[in-house]
Amino acid sequence: MPRQTTCPFCGAMLRSSARFCSMCGRDLRRPATPRQRPARSRFRLSCGGLVIGVIGLILICGALNALLPDRAVTSGTADQERQQSVGTTGNDTPTTRPPTPTATQVPSAAPTVTVAEPIIAGEQPLEVHVIDVGQGDSILIRTPEGKTALIDGGYDNGLALAYLREQGISQIDVMVASHPHADHIGGLVEVLRALPVKGFWTSGATHTTGTYEQLLDAIDAARVPYYEVQRGDTIPLGRLSFEVLHSNPDADDLNNTSVVLRLAYGNVSFLFTGDVEAAAELDMLSTVRERLNATILKVAHHGSRTSSTAGFLAAVQPRIAVYSAGRDNNYGHPHRETIQALQQIGAEVYGTDEHGTIVIVTDGVDYQIQTGYDRPPTAAPEMPGTAPSSNNTTQGDRDCRNFATQAEAQAFFLANGGPARDPHRLDGDDDGIACESLP
Repeated sequence: MPRQTTCPFCGAMLRSSARFCSMCGRDLRRPATPRQRPARSRFRLSCGGLVIGVIGLILICGALNALLPDRAVTSGTADQERQQSVGTTGNDTPTTRPPTPTATQVPSAAPTVTVAEPIIAGEQPLEVHVIDVGQGDSILIRTPEGKTALIDGGYDNGLALAYLREQGISQIDVMVASHPHADHIGGLVEVLRALPVKGFWTSGATHTTGTYEQLLDAIDAARVPYYEVQRGDTIPLGRLSFEVLHSNPDADDLNNTSVVLRLAYGNVSFLFTGDVEAAAELDMLSTVRERLNATILKVAHHGSRTSSTAGFLAAVQPRIAVYSAGRDNNYGHPHRETIQALQQIGAEVYGTDEHGTIVIVTDGVDYQIQTGYDRPPTAAPEMPGTAPSSNNTTQGDRDCRNFATQAEAQAFFLANGGPARDPHRLDGDDDGIACESLP
């Protein structure tokens, strides 16, 4: 039987001596190209790859399924975590923080922050400086952790900024303008231009003066975050915070737009009243009476008789009362009635016109009063006509024999408080002229 072979191209059975395939006609002398895999082999290879792909997909899906529940929880609690990240307080009250400093911002609600952890009194002192800036208000506060606040800045006379530099203050964390009168905001403009300020708070009351326009320009130029507060807000100062007890930008009188702040450190508390007058005091008595009590009172409106009403002082019950007024000012501040009202509730009274800059230092348990001039607290002056008189006429001048001329007596009279004080009773008829009987 002849030997047979197969065609390398089509697989047909051929004689071993054949030169051409009788089936496909191919030249059997030419080398055959590599044979392709049979269709079944390719199918098996494709199936194996598909199986591997399916297994990989299953593994990926399993991993995603394992991650999805955590992502769902994160999404579901995002708001809670966001609130915690900005300062949930010990009493579970969600709080907010000031935004990152940008250019002057559209007035927004002030951040509400309470003490994140209890202050341990008796360790580091809190300092409150009622700065002698003349006829104006400026108060520096330095916390135990080194945070600083400046409430008002007096006139633009450089005194507030000079004092800050003397104290080594390199930045202000919280700046507050109680209201937009020049004797409260003028010095703030100078500070904004000289020192970094992290945030500016006010009531939102506006004014038409050039000083107020300069204030807005300075805030904008320094890119300080700007906030307008309302009653019930708090202003963060490190671990401490100010409570806002009054803020009314729509009040008829700019004095009554003043932001009133309360600051507590341990058992010692401060009440900063700006220039509020009787109407605003009455409003606070009807809304926040229970929050008015304070150890130290910054007397409203430089000791004017338009403020410090009996009901308000009865609610505050301060041990120490501090007013800020310029010596020999044209307004007669502080008024006699105010000093007496403060004395009647048992408060020791200090004033920048008599004592210079007044510093209260407290560890939250005790406090100390440091004054620029070594003088005792202001004494309660007598009211005209309170001393006995033999003929029932107006009480005569006293101690005028100590002066050679009326001009000399008048100079002494004005240097010691003028008609608002007159502790020596040189002006018996209360007309503002001392020792009229002298030449």
